[in-house]
Amino acid sequence: MKKLGTREVTTGRENISVASNMLATGDNYSNIFGTHDKVELARLPARILVVDDEEIILDLFREVLEAEGYRVWTACNGEEAIEKVKTMPFDLILSDIKMPGIDGLELLERGKEIDPEIDVIIITGYASVETAVKAMRLGAADYLTKPLNNELIKIIIAKTLEKREVQRVAKEAQYYKELSRLDSMTGLFNHQALHNLLEAEVARAERHGHSVSLLMLDIDHFKQYNDTYGHPAGDALLKELTGLLKGSCRFYDLIARYGGEEFSVIAPETSKAEAVLLGKRLSEAVEKTRFSGRGTMPKSRITISVGIATYPVDAHNKEALVIKADQALYRAKSSGRNKTCVA
Repeated sequence: MKKLGTREVTTGRENISVASNMLATGDNYSNIFGTHDKVELARLPARILVVDDEEIILDLFREVLEAEGYRVWTACNGEEAIEKVKTMPFDLILSDIKMPGIDGLELLERGKEIDPEIDVIIITGYASVETAVKAMRLGAADYLTKPLNNELIKIIIAKTLEKREVQRVAKEAQYYKELSRLDSMTGLFNHQALHNLLEAEVARAERHGHSVSLLMLDIDHFKQYNDTYGHPAGDALLKELTGLLKGSCRFYDLIARYGGEEFSVIAPETSKAEAVLLGKRLSEAVEKTRFSGRGTMPKSRITISVGIATYPVDAHNKEALVIKADQALYRAKSSGRNKTCVA
């Protein structure tokens, strides 16, 4: 068994961006994974930073909050608070608005710059509507007024953290929803997601009276490649092809791994003639790419076969469209491979 050198490939998470506009997901999928790290952290008792230049106020908040089960840190000025925010994650900051140096409003702004997801409650000794409104406009979650009332402190903090928990659960649900729609190896849409997206696109095409094309792609002689170099090399080839497809398709095309070495492309608002041009462009791009291990393949190159079907010319529903495209792919494979056939 031959061993291939490793090559850097992309996983294709940015394929999600188009889907967000077309009943799928959002571009910055890597942020979803980052969000999940914060979701895990959020399950621990809330971390609260209290900032005030009066020691008695800090002691009051520590006593009240720790009795409620929260983890509490304190800072006696804005500068100290900023350093703490830089070095550890907090769920909530309680900050006096009037402090020497960095005041509460500046701390609110700078804290949000460091961690946009952090919540801030402003404490003010002069209960002016203008001050509260300015703080809320800058992103404060709420405000407390002096003299402080212990029960009100508990209510405001509980309300803020409850809202934060609702947002956390929503993000976690979205994370798993997106994850369930992706192929774990390539980062493209998986088989089930393809069918859901195609059904939506066919319905949209019917409503607006336009076409949608489905391209089925299969890597030629992939079994031979796997037998020669092993499955890890085959997996690397699939990932490399993923990057190539993403770079060659249009930004609104939806790309999926249909299964094994087979891929699919949903081409919205695309006629059969336009789909053929797209299929040929993809085939040419693959054939010209210098994939690792191509030397042992027929004619020393990696190629794909493509089958195309178009709604409503070839089929009147999603199921028939898939069948027609698959039949066209079979003809492309059985007639010599490295071909594009239409239904």
